[in-house]
Amino acid sequence: MKVSIAIVLFAALELFVDCADIRLFGCKVTQPECPNTDITFFLYTRDTQDDPVQLDLSDPSSVIRANYAIDRPLKVLIHGFTGDKDFSPNSHLRPAYFEHGDYNIISVDYKELAKSPCYLSAVRNLQTVANCTAQLINYFIDQNIFILDVIHVIGFSLGAQVAGMVANYMPEGRNLRRITGLDPAKPLFINVGSDGRIDSSDADFVDIIHTDVFDRGLLVPLGDVDYYVNGGFNQPGCYEQIELSPGSCNHDRAPTYYAESINSEEGFWGFQCAHWYLYVLGVCRKEDDDTLSLMGEYANDTSRGLYFLSTHKESPYARGKDFSSNNWAFSSWFAGTDVDRNQI
Repeated sequence: MKVSIAIVLFAALELFVDCADIRLFGCKVTQPECPNTDITFFLYTRDTQDDPVQLDLSDPSSVIRANYAIDRPLKVLIHGFTGDKDFSPNSHLRPAYFEHGDYNIISVDYKELAKSPCYLSAVRNLQTVANCTAQLINYFIDQNIFILDVIHVIGFSLGAQVAGMVANYMPEGRNLRRITGLDPAKPLFINVGSDGRIDSSDADFVDIIHTDVFDRGLLVPLGDVDYYVNGGFNQPGCYEQIELSPGSCNHDRAPTYYAESINSEEGFWGFQCAHWYLYVLGVCRKEDDDTLSLMGEYANDTSRGLYFLSTHKESPYARGKDFSSNNWAFSSWFAGTDVDRNQI
């Protein structure tokens, strides 16, 4: 991702934001500086998961003296539009990680910059959120608090785009090892090139989970490996919840599936297909177990390409290597209803 073209994109937004978000709704565009009072970071470990510590680079001692989980990985979680430190993916992933073991988890909170209905200004704020997040990560490395190999950045929706932008602010030669994008946001990112949104160049390994490609998420492949769950749309069980949470259930399944993958014994296994259209036409099928790829926390960083899998309609969602129904999502979408998993 190149800073120059990304800057052009966000400069173009200024005219729209000034006329729409700010003047009509009083939305906020933060100053492009770090540290930033609108962007906060909270450290969670197993011992402090109910009482997180705020890390503030304007007071470096708060970062240096924090009680980290020694020799444990660092997960950096970034929420999306209308979110906060206790919103997806945090509300899904933190409990799952701490069920599995001890981790250092940083929840990025930029809620004041991502309030409804201020989507335009939220997008304009993303570069600053990414810059400040990268500043903290770089400080960790410079102070030998963490090494690159244990740092994993995970973003949901708009937060997935932030995760990709973090790469813009890493020094040359200091590549993030892994970025995971959970159903990266679509609005204002459809016609953006790979240098203006999350893509495979942003880290040594970029894995993407697609669950809502016809609404809030993107259909196009973005990472080294892209997983299309239930075709990337019409998640089983969501049709029943449309009246309760219109439009959000499919989108929110991405962090839900990822959280389950952390402790799942079955695992979310996908089979490869060269293109989404070939999948929905039923051309692709599982060949043998050697060609499968595991989605989620334990994804193989050598996996490349597009993978497809189906799930159950309720937790536990993982079906392991059961591919008795490979492209049910497309046919059931036309039918306008969910497939009864008990009939598969």
